[in-house]
Amino acid sequence: MLVHEILNTEIAPIKTTDTVNLALIKLDLLKTTRFPVVEDDQLLGMVSLEALIDAEDESVLIKEIPLVESVFVPSEQHIFEAARSMLAHELYLIPVVNGEREFVGMIRKHDVLEALGDIFNLSSFGSVITVELMPYDFTLSELIRLIETEGAKILGIAVEQPKGDLEFFRVSIKLNIEDSSAVCSTLQRFGYVITSQVSSAVMESDFSDRADELIRYLDI
Repeated sequence: MLVHEILNTEIAPIKTTDTVNLALIKLDLLKTTRFPVVEDDQLLGMVSLEALIDAEDESVLIKEIPLVESVFVPSEQHIFEAARSMLAHELYLIPVVNGEREFVGMIRKHDVLEALGDIFNLSSFGSVITVELMPYDFTLSELIRLIETEGAKILGIAVEQPKGDLEFFRVSIKLNIEDSSAVCSTLQRFGYVITSQVSSAVMESDFSDRADELIRYLDI
């Protein structure tokens, strides 16, 4: 999925002729600390909450406020990279530019998370297993082959790389079957280490509460 598929064109950027007061209102409504400033379709930079608060008068125009360098993503970029940029820069909103580097809209963290959920089929019933692989054993082809021999289909795969004290790859696999015991038994026979095995029936029992907690967190 590409960035332009979740592009939001309804959120207007801040203009240099806007006042500090208007910018503060926008940042407060959208729960963000940085907001893109655009003039004649050109992304000039981002105004920060700190700079706005430091302004002596809220009637001052944005063109008088120092801007920070803008973080942006191309409209044809994959949302994986957009998500990485948002996390790296702790942004709730990130501006999007076209091939001519013109501002075309923004994407929101909430929309990115929903898109990732669609990519990994998080809303589909089934089961999730987690397999640990040492770096020298890391290959997905054999893992996938063994899973499919048990009649299961893979709906999504996420790979956590080794970091810190973690010496192995951790591969989480979403399957289209509720009971993954046969798949796990087959993988274990071939030496794979299964660290978790959860079905949608179990996850559904507290999914609603956890989803509500996530939404509340994202809206903070």
